[in-house]
Amino acid sequence: MDLGPQYSGDHAFKATARLHQSRYRALVLQVPYEEYGNRLTATDARKLLNYFDGLGVRDALRHRYPNFSRTRDADMLRSEHMPFNLFAPLGSRAALAADLVHRMTGVRFSSGPELRLEWGPTPEEKYLGDKTSFDAYFVGVDDHGRRVGIGVEVKYTEQAYALSDSEALRIRDRNSSYWRVTTQSGVFAAAHTDHLGTDEFRQVWRNHLLGLSMLLQGDLDRFITTTIHPVGNRHFIKVLPQYRSYVAPNHSADVIGTTLEDYIGWIPETDELRDWKKYLAERYLLATPAQQGVAPDERRRSPAARSGARR
Repeated sequence: MDLGPQYSGDHAFKATARLHQSRYRALVLQVPYEEYGNRLTATDARKLLNYFDGLGVRDALRHRYPNFSRTRDADMLRSEHMPFNLFAPLGSRAALAADLVHRMTGVRFSSGPELRLEWGPTPEEKYLGDKTSFDAYFVGVDDHGRRVGIGVEVKYTEQAYALSDSEALRIRDRNSSYWRVTTQSGVFAAAHTDHLGTDEFRQVWRNHLLGLSMLLQGDLDRFITTTIHPVGNRHFIKVLPQYRSYVAPNHSADVIGTTLEDYIGWIPETDELRDWKKYLAERYLLATPAQQGVAPDERRRSPAARSGARR
């Protein structure tokens, strides 16, 4: 199979990841491309070839999204499909979910956690009043009896992004829900709040604010925001520690970065999970430090330590 055309405007890591996905399509899936090498044809995308075939992944996708989406289902490079591949098997495996969440965040659940994929509040749940949502949302009772919510955002090659019109209105209006929750939560160091709405930090901030608004309304006792990204995504390696520095010290433990490499490495090597773990590693991880844009001496250090993840 032809690897297909690549995109000359990609930054270095995205170019390598696009080629990796093109190779996976051509050599593993052995199906043709559409426009760029990382994009499945509509016919193959409708067969759900962008998703792991097992452990309830495809069923979870169709339960959440009954209808076909070319962006989500055909593009192997964008991260929209990834929450299903990464988390759907946890929905019916509470012990595994609790173990992996504990490794990511340090939280020990005594009940749950319940998993909701691509979760956003209903219009009746007046949190931020916009379309902010979590790629994955875990909620349950921890070993201290607290109701804890963990909002997870998955990033593959994505970096900073420009303002949308609706976001711009809320960020310019200091009386908007964004700034009201920022102030009322007491989580942020006042001297740094001007940084929060910038292209670099806005995505992390908005997801954090959704959880903080749930806290303010009494629906949670603790909220943790988590971003999962490859170690080669240098944007989040840099941005997450900076964002954490804008949070008051007594709340900084609730802002966590986890590398994709660590998350996949934590999945147990059991007969049931071995094929899924192998699939995730082959599908998403780039083989060498050079491909990831990471110096060899840096790669030998713990990726979780560099991104601020708690084990």
